[in-house]
Amino acid sequence: MIRLVAAGVLVALVAGCGGDDAKDLAPCPSARVMGEPSELTRFGEGTGRDPTDILFEATFTRVVGECNYDDDGGEIAIELSVVIDVLRGQANRDGEVSFRYFVAVAERGEDIGPQPAVHGRKAFAVQESFPETRRNIRRTDLLEITIPRPDARSVRAYVLYLGFELTPEELSYNKLKLGF
Repeated sequence: MIRLVAAGVLVALVAGCGGDDAKDLAPCPSARVMGEPSELTRFGEGTGRDPTDILFEATFTRVVGECNYDDDGGEIAIELSVVIDVLRGQANRDGEVSFRYFVAVAERGEDIGPQPAVHGRKAFAVQESFPETRRNIRRTDLLEITIPRPDARSVRAYVLYLGFELTPEELSYNKLKLGF
């Protein structure tokens, strides 16, 4: 069973992997921000798509984690720190920002096939207000993710994928902007 829980917003970042004893020195799964959903540009209503029509832009700035292994060897608890920078656009008159991002837990391996097997996915909602005098916000979420500790396979077979939930138009915009 895989559990993903938002533990709150923090200012400090978590770094590294490991624990108190030798068995906890095993590595954490890697965390990767996906290509097309790695950035979010949200435009205001209407058909305009120039810089004056942008409500906000969001990007993943940093994703780091720390692993803790339970004593009976059954689960790995991952504390994942997700840092997102949000830049207010010219069309954002009220200073409000609302979007969602996701974390998916997948497993790679020869016995699984060419595509990773997704074991769980959870979306996290973000609602922020820009302070009146600021054009940018840095948000740090601390997420708690629990995965089963693999028996025969290495924990390195697990991957945490992150991305913004995009509308079809936002995805098309990213493909053009990012060259995908």
